[in-house]
Amino acid sequence: MKTTFQYDHYYTYSELTEALQTLVKNHPDLLTMESICKSEKGRDVWALTLTNKQTGDPLAKPAFYIDANTHAGEVTGSMAALHTLDVLCTNYGEDAQLTRLADTLTFYVIPRISVDGSEVYLTSPYDLRSADRPYLTPVQQPGLVPEDMDQDGVIRMMRIKDKHGAWKISKTHPQLMEKRKPDEREGEFYTVVSEGVLKGANGNEIQPAPTLWGLDFNRNYPFGWFHESRQAGAGAYPLSNPENKAVVDFVLAHHNIGAVATHHTSGGVILYPPGTRPEKSADPDDMRRLREIAAMATEEMGYPAINIFDHFMTDQENYSSGAFDDWCFQDQGIPAYTLELWNLLERAGCKIDWDRRDAKSEAECLDTMAKVLAWCAENAPESMEAWTPYQHPQLGLVEIGGLNLKFTEENCPNAFLLQEVEKTTKFCLRYAQSLPQLEIDKTNVNWLGADLAEVTVTISNAGYLPTYLSREAKLLGTARPVKVSLQGQIESFIAGHAIMEIGDLEGYSGVNAEYRSCEVTTGAHAPLTHTLRWLVQARKGAEITITAFQPKAGRAVVKLVL
Repeated sequence: MKTTFQYDHYYTYSELTEALQTLVKNHPDLLTMESICKSEKGRDVWALTLTNKQTGDPLAKPAFYIDANTHAGEVTGSMAALHTLDVLCTNYGEDAQLTRLADTLTFYVIPRISVDGSEVYLTSPYDLRSADRPYLTPVQQPGLVPEDMDQDGVIRMMRIKDKHGAWKISKTHPQLMEKRKPDEREGEFYTVVSEGVLKGANGNEIQPAPTLWGLDFNRNYPFGWFHESRQAGAGAYPLSNPENKAVVDFVLAHHNIGAVATHHTSGGVILYPPGTRPEKSADPDDMRRLREIAAMATEEMGYPAINIFDHFMTDQENYSSGAFDDWCFQDQGIPAYTLELWNLLERAGCKIDWDRRDAKSEAECLDTMAKVLAWCAENAPESMEAWTPYQHPQLGLVEIGGLNLKFTEENCPNAFLLQEVEKTTKFCLRYAQSLPQLEIDKTNVNWLGADLAEVTVTISNAGYLPTYLSREAKLLGTARPVKVSLQGQIESFIAGHAIMEIGDLEGYSGVNAEYRSCEVTTGAHAPLTHTLRWLVQARKGAEITITAFQPKAGRAVVKLVL
């Protein structure tokens, strides 16, 4: 895919901002950029609007929304979001399909929500969930705090000889640690913790300190929000984080958004809602549509698609909530997918079973770690460090070693970044084409007298999704009817009105199409088209404009001379 930028490393905030500004400068007729909020550290959270301005108002076209970096460390997502913008801009006017997408649709992209947290993640050894601001307590609580003790730029594992330790060196894989057996009293045992420093800790046991930066932006959205006692990182109240509020305000202000993709890492899986209740509780047609769109993600990305609640949540009593995808679908009725990009385990040849609820056996865990180490040794040797002695200022002689998990497990190594963002863009562009889109198929003027004309018009939805997007939207009351107006040099309306509502139009996903053993059939279904009729008094040669509009399906306009 032709692009302006090279996707060979992860962009810091300044690099990302410069890349976005370059695209805007090079493609002013397609792309605009705005700040939707300032972070605590004064960084802008950028939102991009991409569409051909010459073919209509961005708000008058069906819109596809992408965001990324809800979580600070999930930087593959921001590169994928940038890549999609890059592909659409760079290929405009050269690739017919991409040109048509930019002409007929609007793309809204927020490539990095956690601008402060991601900068810490990319420019320091530290890992964090969403933002580098204290949460729950203003100062670090006692315990072992992760720190790059040997100054190699990575926080790895640290093993300490301890007769009470629960770990031992694996005989079959010397780089690996395995659990001590119940009958093992003799031998060399270890405590294994994060590389780090003890702060304010008392006692003889090394315990991890509670995280100081515990906010989780994907637990702060205003659907299914729970208090911190139930849900770690939830924030003081829904939308208490300015970044979360800015995202919700942006979506609500852009009423044409009809499909959402939110980019995360990792796991190599496509998640679709609902995430707070079983799939069987949702409308069957909604679920069928979500699965059919998700099947395109599997085709392009190679990742399975699963329902969040039924297959992704391991604890269905105390499930995680307050997530953006659930707010989109269960509060606004907008189809939404969380794309969990990159899967190290899959690359290493490990089998992933999303339906499995029980814990893996120790043998399975060791086999997984051995495969991962072998893959990293071949494909990302720079990420590995053998166990190396280190004189710890508090603990004495320890050993430090292991993987750079930030760019092996959580994000792909640089050499694999282009592959990951390309396939994400391919799916997103296909997904965008599922949006509803109004068209005016037929018009006819029939003169019944000297100044009496019959005007008929047939309106259709050319998209896959219905104009109401989902049954969930209809239940929530967020769906809006299609309206059709006739304006111009009309003296009076004999039949019909200047503005008429025609309700909903199904997309072709609503066609009752079925496979049977040796044939395919099409049965009765809700209409994809609607024909309106007016009787108007007017003079021959009068000019009129017929406009069909629905917020999610855009605007279709035809001008006629009577």
